[in-house]
Amino acid sequence: MKIITCNIRFSSMKQDTGPRFWQNRKDCCFSAIAKYDPDVICLQECHNEQLADFKAYFSGHDCVHGNSFASEEYPENAIFYRRELYENCGVGAWYLSETPHIPGSTSWGTKCVRMVNWVLLRGAEGFVRVVNTHFDHISQLARENAARMINEDAAAWKDSFVQVLTGDLNCDPDNTAIQSLINAGWIDTMPDKTLYSPTLHDYIGKNWDQDLGICGKGRMDYIFVRGILPQRNAEIVYDHNDEIYPSDHFFVYSEQKGI
Repeated sequence: MKIITCNIRFSSMKQDTGPRFWQNRKDCCFSAIAKYDPDVICLQECHNEQLADFKAYFSGHDCVHGNSFASEEYPENAIFYRRELYENCGVGAWYLSETPHIPGSTSWGTKCVRMVNWVLLRGAEGFVRVVNTHFDHISQLARENAARMINEDAAAWKDSFVQVLTGDLNCDPDNTAIQSLINAGWIDTMPDKTLYSPTLHDYIGKNWDQDLGICGKGRMDYIFVRGILPQRNAEIVYDHNDEIYPSDHFFVYSEQKGI
């Protein structure tokens, strides 16, 4: 499975003008992703306009998504999977809150509605469950509880069952939320040499360097696996076109054998 996780930045942010405006950067975004010919594309911060654009461009993929609210307005978490390779055998979505089945619910001082969506895929090598999420960027307590909930959800499946976890987790590898995931059996696919390389860059690129306090200064975007011996070959996607960047985050790509 060739998989990429992408925080694509909402298209509705009013300060995103010029090269930051979605219509001006979407082709750069698509080409950065298409370069890797991914089987699975996991998006965060996706709006309706962007979802429609992705469906048109990646027409060989089917899509499942979750909504931040009880409407189609904010399909923030979306998973695209290659139609010719995988069969959809089940989907789900829930909220990172004390009331996970109430749309739009928040807890633990979150700034935004945060959620999880997943799809169970069957391919030539068997089943794989792809889980996509986005942790809160303000509340450390929310990040820790989000990790706890994901661990509890994953534990409902056998240890040998293959699962992939992707997303913008808004904290670096030393954060207790990330360590909680690792302690529960999730394995980070990023090699040690780039383990702390930043992925948030605010449309500045590699020159961006800002201390985000409890979130840390390092990487925020992850691909984890469990249930298989992983290939720790993830890489950060630095592609851009002069001053135009695909997003305010660099994307993360990995290829995992046997799924």
